Amino acid sequence: MVPGHPPLGQAGEQHGPDGTPPRLALAKAGGYAAALMRLIDRYLIREWLFPFVYCLVGFMVLWIAFDLIAELDEFAEAKLSAGEIAQYYWITLPEHFFVVAPVSLLLSLMYAINQHARQNEFIAIRNAGVGMLRMSTPYLIVGVLLSAGLFCSNEYWLPNSLRDGAAIRAGKATVEEGEKNQTLKPPWITNADFFNYAANRDWQIPAFNPVTGEMYGVGNKPIVVKWKWDEDQPKRDLMAAKAVWENGAWTLYNVNDYRPTEGFPESHPLKFHPKLVMDDFDESPGEIEGELKISPLFDKRAHKRWSVSLAQIDGYRRLHPGMEKEKRAILDAQFQARLAEPLTCLIVVLIAIPFAAPSGRRNAAVGVAAGIVVCLAFFMVQQMSMAFVGQYSAHIAAWTPHALFGGISAWQITRVR
Repeated sequence: MVPGHPPLGQAGEQHGPDGTPPRLALAKAGGYAAALMRLIDRYLIREWLFPFVYCLVGFMVLWIAFDLIAELDEFAEAKLSAGEIAQYYWITLPEHFFVVAPVSLLLSLMYAINQHARQNEFIAIRNAGVGMLRMSTPYLIVGVLLSAGLFCSNEYWLPNSLRDGAAIRAGKATVEEGEKNQTLKPPWITNADFFNYAANRDWQIPAFNPVTGEMYGVGNKPIVVKWKWDEDQPKRDLMAAKAVWENGAWTLYNVNDYRPTEGFPESHPLKFHPKLVMDDFDESPGEIEGELKISPLFDKRAHKRWSVSLAQIDGYRRLHPGMEKEKRAILDAQFQARLAEPLTCLIVVLIAIPFAAPSGRRNAAVGVAAGIVVCLAFFMVQQMSMAFVGQYSAHIAAWTPHALFGGISAWQITRVR
């Protein structure tokens, strides 16, 4: 040890004044910086969370109030009670998330970030050596989490909620099972007729439950299935009182079977089956429901947003292997749009940060207004891209607005001073 000098470490490294080895001192400093950043992250999230909740609840209340005013006559005509109306709006909440969540996220972020900038908190954090990208990390994580939540809501919650909501508004159906009349409550669907083009099979279903996988005849209308398993044979007809989805196939009960006789295709003798398992009938309840939802949308909402899941789109493709080129293009565009849509929350975060974060004497309202205008432009470009480009290239129509606005906004974040 040299008198008057701190002790040396390995390879001639000097210890600190308190005798702390240099690498341990750096580790302590690094741990302190990490703890400080976690504290700042929690502070930024907390300051954003409360405005977000206020905006989300407020917009939801306004949306429901305006919709209730518009639909009040129909609710009265359907003789729905106040409890049923409340239940309807509760289970159909996911239908509004794709609009309300990004707008609430935008306004709450613009407010929270602008407040930090006005109070020079961002300047203090950056003077401590924290870069803009690192300081924006909590908001980016929020955008990713909300995007994941929106995807799960659209894929798993939204299709069921719309089905249950429509069933509440449609009322109830009555079917005959044996000698008893059974009242069918939601989520039963009446007159669920569809055609399986892949198997050349036509279904006429008076009452269908996609949740339990059950079918019933209604009154004098049985379940009717018509198909041709061979082009050289006439159609075979089955008329059943009930059908249940079991073990990947349909089991029919009380079946009248009109089946052509081998060698005599013009002869259709009638045979009765108390129970008939049809292993070839592989149309799942989810695929049937997807067919019922998607088929009417090609004419009414070809280039607008469809409230269907990716699984239902895949099921429709399987049932229609030879669909027209125009319909396939629309279906591909909707599929890609369903994948890209949840990322709207992340793009909103990227847009909000560079417009709300800069500090200075300029009017804060200008930055907030500019951010809102850019977000509105992003939403408009999304719709226009689907309408005009979707029929030519599904990937370009769905992903170009996200790549364009997200890339420019990420570049702007790196230039914030």
